[in-house]
Amino acid sequence: MLILLSLVCTSPDLAGTIPDSVVMTRKDRFAPWASLLFPGSGELMRGYQTKGEILLWIDGITIAGVAGFGWDSYQKNNSAIGMAAMNAGANPLNRSSSYLNSMESYMSSDDYNADLLIEARSRYPDDLEKQKEYYEARKIEDEDAWLWKTDSLRLEYFQQRTSMRNSVGAAQILAGVMVLTRVFSVFDVSFFSPPKESRLGLIPQFDNPGVQLVYRF
Repeated sequence: MLILLSLVCTSPDLAGTIPDSVVMTRKDRFAPWASLLFPGSGELMRGYQTKGEILLWIDGITIAGVAGFGWDSYQKNNSAIGMAAMNAGANPLNRSSSYLNSMESYMSSDDYNADLLIEARSRYPDDLEKQKEYYEARKIEDEDAWLWKTDSLRLEYFQQRTSMRNSVGAAQILAGVMVLTRVFSVFDVSFFSPPKESRLGLIPQFDNPGVQLVYRF
C-alpha cells in the first residue's frame, strides 16, 4: 500500500488547486461509488487520468491473482484427494477439512481412532459415557477408512495439501489488497480528487503535512 500511495500521490495530474465552478454534476457525485466498484474509475470520471489508470491496473492484477491462486488451490486440493483415494483407499466424496487433515498425520484411520480413544479417556477419565459420546461423535466410520501404502505417499499428500494452503493464503492476501485498494480509491476521490467544477474540496499540503479545506468564490 505504501507503493500505491507513492505512485498515486506523486502522479502529475494530482490536484494542487481547485478551479472555479458552479455545481457538481451527477457524474461527479457518482464517482466515489464508482471507485467502490472499480478502483480508479472515480478518478477517471473526475479527470485524474494517471491516478485512475494506476489504480485500475493494480485492481486488475490483484483480481487476476485471486482468480489464479484460487484455481490453483482448487486443483491442488482435488489432486491431493485423488491421490488419497488411489493410494490410501480414502473416500473422495468426503471433503471435510478435518477428514482431509487427519490423513496428513495418520497412516490409517485405525491409528486415528486409537488416538481419538486415548484423547477421550484423557478428557473424561471417570466418565465412560462421556468417553463413548466423545469418541462416537468424532471417529472415522468404515466408509471413510484409509490406509496409506507407504509413509512416503502420506508425506507427498501432506506436501500437496501444504502447497494448496499456500495458494489459499496468497489468494486471501490479494483479496485483502483488493479491499484496501477500494477503500483508498474512495477516500482519494472523496477528499483529494475534487471535481474540476466543484467550489468545495480538500487539497494536500506538501510544505506542512496535512490537508487544506478550500472554497472558491
